[in-house]
Amino acid sequence: MKYLFFTILYILCVVSIPLYASNVEISSLLMRLDSLIAQKDVFIIAKENKIAQLQKQKKEVRTLEERYWLNKTLYDEYFVYNADSAMMYVEQNLNIASELGKNEWVLEWRIKKSFLLSATGLLKEASDELQYVSSDLLSQKLKVEYYDQMMFLYSHFGQYSGGDNSEMREGYYLKEKCYQDSIYATVTPKDPFYLWYKGWKFRGSVGVESVKEELLQEVTTSALETRRDAMNAYILACLYLDAGEKDNYLKFMICSGIADVRTANKDIASLEELAKVLFDLGDIDRAYNYINYCLQNAQLYRNRVRMVNIAKVQDDIRQAYQERSREQKSRLHFFLVITCVLSIVLLLAVLYILKQMKRLSYSLSQLNEANVLLNKHIEELSLAHTKLAEANEQLQLLNEQLKETNRKLRESNYVKEEYIGYVFAICSNYISKLDEFRKNINRKIKAKQIDDIKALTDTPIMAQNELKEFYHNFDAIFLHVYPDFIRDFNALLQPDAQIVLKEGQLLNTELRIYALVRLGINDSVKIADFLHCSPQTVYNNRLKMRNKAIIPKEDFASTVMALGRMR
Repeated sequence: MKYLFFTILYILCVVSIPLYASNVEISSLLMRLDSLIAQKDVFIIAKENKIAQLQKQKKEVRTLEERYWLNKTLYDEYFVYNADSAMMYVEQNLNIASELGKNEWVLEWRIKKSFLLSATGLLKEASDELQYVSSDLLSQKLKVEYYDQMMFLYSHFGQYSGGDNSEMREGYYLKEKCYQDSIYATVTPKDPFYLWYKGWKFRGSVGVESVKEELLQEVTTSALETRRDAMNAYILACLYLDAGEKDNYLKFMICSGIADVRTANKDIASLEELAKVLFDLGDIDRAYNYINYCLQNAQLYRNRVRMVNIAKVQDDIRQAYQERSREQKSRLHFFLVITCVLSIVLLLAVLYILKQMKRLSYSLSQLNEANVLLNKHIEELSLAHTKLAEANEQLQLLNEQLKETNRKLRESNYVKEEYIGYVFAICSNYISKLDEFRKNINRKIKAKQIDDIKALTDTPIMAQNELKEFYHNFDAIFLHVYPDFIRDFNALLQPDAQIVLKEGQLLNTELRIYALVRLGINDSVKIADFLHCSPQTVYNNRLKMRNKAIIPKEDFASTVMALGRMR
C-alpha cells in the first residue's frame, strides 16, 4: 500500500513538470519574464511619461525643421508602440520634407510609412509606397533602412501567404534573403543593428560560429532594456536553434522577450515564438499567458499579420487545454477509485490497530506503574547524587584553600629561615664590629688621642657605610629568595618607565620599598624606619611607581605582594 501511494504521487508530479524544469537558469529566466509581464503597466506608464515630456517640447518649436526633428523623436518612441500615432508623425514629416524641398527626407519617411503599413498588415499599401523609392537615389544609411524594410515586407508576405501557397511563400522568402544580402553588403560595423543584419546574413552558412560569438558577447553584456538588445537576442536564439542547441535557443528567446516587455514593444515576436515552444514542451499555462499577452499587443498595435498567426497558436493551445482537461478527468476518476480502495484498506488497518491498542493498554498501565516506582528510585538517587556533588564541591574548595594556605606557609617559613640566618649573621657581625670599635677607642684613650676619638665619633661616615652594607645585604638576600622580582616588577610598569639598575646595583630605592611590600610590610612609616629615610620619601616613591603602572593604581600594591617566584 505504501509503494502504491508513492507511485501515484510520483505520476502526479511528473505529469505537471515541464521538460525544461531541470535547467535552473531557464526556469529562473522564465520567472523573471513572468514578473516583468505582471509589471507591464509600469513600463507602459514610463513610456507614456517619456512621450508626454517630448510633447511638451512642441511649445518651444519655432521652425519647420525643429518641428521635423521633434516629430522624428516622437516617431522613434511610437513606431513599435502605437502605429496610429507613429503614422501621424510620418504624414507630418512627409509634408514638412516636401515643403522644405528635402527630397531625401521624403524618401526616408516613405520607407518608414511602408514599415508601419507592413507592421499593421497592409502589405499591398506598403509595397505601393515603396514604388516611389529608388535605391539609387538613397544615401548609404537610407539604403540600409530601405533594404531592411524590403526584407521586413517580404517576410510578412511569406507569413501571410498561408500553408496552401508554398511555392509563392518560398518566392517571398527568397526575395527576403536577397535583401538580407544587400543589407550586409551596404551596412557598416558602426551601425547599431550591424550584428542583427550579420546574424541573418550568415544564418545557415559556414561563418556562423564567429557571428554567434559576437552576438553572445553583445547580449550577455547588455542590460536587456532596448529594442536592439531584443533583436540581437532573437537572432542569436535562431542561430542556436539551427545548431540544435535547444536550451540556448530557449534561453536567448526568453532574453529577447524580457527586452521587448521592458521597452513596451507592441510588435513583439519573441513571446509568440516562446508560446509555441513552451506549448510543445508541455507548459500550456505559460504558453497561454504569453500568447494572450501577444494578442493584446497585436490588437492595440493593429498588427493584422501577427493576429492571424496568434489565432492559429491560440487554437492549438485551446485544443491542448481541452485534451488536458479530459486527461485530468480520466486521471481524477482513476485516482478516485484508488483513493476509495485505499480508504477501505485504511479503515481495516485502523480497526486492527484499535484492537492492538486495547491489548497494549493493559501492558502500558503495568509498565506505567513500574515506571512510577523506577522514577521514585531515580529521584532518590538523583537527590543523593546532588548532595554528594555539593559535598565534593565543598571538599574541592577546602582543598584549594588548604593548598593556598600551605603554599603561603611554605613561603613564609622559607623567608623566615632565610632572614633569621641573615639577622643572626648581621647581629654577629655588628657585635664583632662593636667590640673592634671599643678596642680602638680604648687604645686611643690610653694613648691620650682625644682628638682622634672626637673626629672618629663626630663624622657620620661610619653610619653611612654601615647603612650601605645593610642595603647591599638586604638586596642580596631578597633577590636570593625572589630572583625574578625585578623582571616581574618591570612587567607592571609602562615600557618607557621601567627601572634600569646601574652597574653593580642590586636594588634601587623604589625596588627596595616594594621589596618590603612584597615581604608584607605595607606601612610607609615602618618602611621609612627600616630604610632610615623619611615617610614622605617612601610615600612619594610609592606614588610615582603607581602612576607609571599599566594596571589600576588601587591594585598595584596587592599585585606586587604576589610577585616573585621563590628559588
